Amino acid sequence: MQRFMGMLAHEMRTQIAGICTASKMLLNEKESMKNADFYLSHINSMSVNVLHVLNNMMATSTIGDGKISTNTVSKRIQIRQWLKDLIQQYKVITDTRSVKIKINLLSSVPKFIMTDEIKLGQILKNLIDNALKFAPSDTDILIHISSLGKTRLLFQISDHGEGIPADKIPFLFQPFQPIDEGLGGTGLGLYISKLYAKTLGGDLMLVKSDKKGTTFLFLIDTQCQASPISKNSIH
Repeated sequence: MQRFMGMLAHEMRTQIAGICTASKMLLNEKESMKNADFYLSHINSMSVNVLHVLNNMMATSTIGDGKISTNTVSKRIQIRQWLKDLIQQYKVITDTRSVKIKINLLSSVPKFIMTDEIKLGQILKNLIDNALKFAPSDTDILIHISSLGKTRLLFQISDHGEGIPADKIPFLFQPFQPIDEGLGGTGLGLYISKLYAKTLGGDLMLVKSDKKGTTFLFLIDTQCQASPISKNSIH
């Protein structure tokens, strides 16, 4: 129960932090209000995400014998537009930090996929949030997506930070083992992400971490629909 409540609190915290950031920016703009619609749309979008995450966790997570098990609620999504909407939620933060999030989506990736969009979104958000904590200004966070066969997608997330401390790496995917001490981390983001990746039929792993940056890979199994995307990149 403690672990489940920790997971729930972590996922809520991530969304609410975004709402607080957008609200603060809106208050700072109160004299000109030229960006009011922009910030209000972000607040609305992230508020809806809070409800979706909460409903998803309550509907698909169960506790038995002290262990947490999760199920999926699959939905047909247009992956290119879905990714653009997800990255748009970071615009306030990335503009402030002078960091860009770039997506390279190979043409072999189908236009539509079937997956649990909430869990996939939380994996990506947890990895992006970690990358943003350590990414230097004027650098890029790259998300590369490719297909493996007809039903599997591979995601690669890379940043140009200073890497994860060597003594933290053996504990990356264990609960309550923060890698960002002093930055308010709970130590649950990577644990939850790996759990969700396995729930989606794949896994999450660290590929490299050194002074030049960190790269994570995760794989999901999905029922893909025909109709590949013609363009390779989303900016």
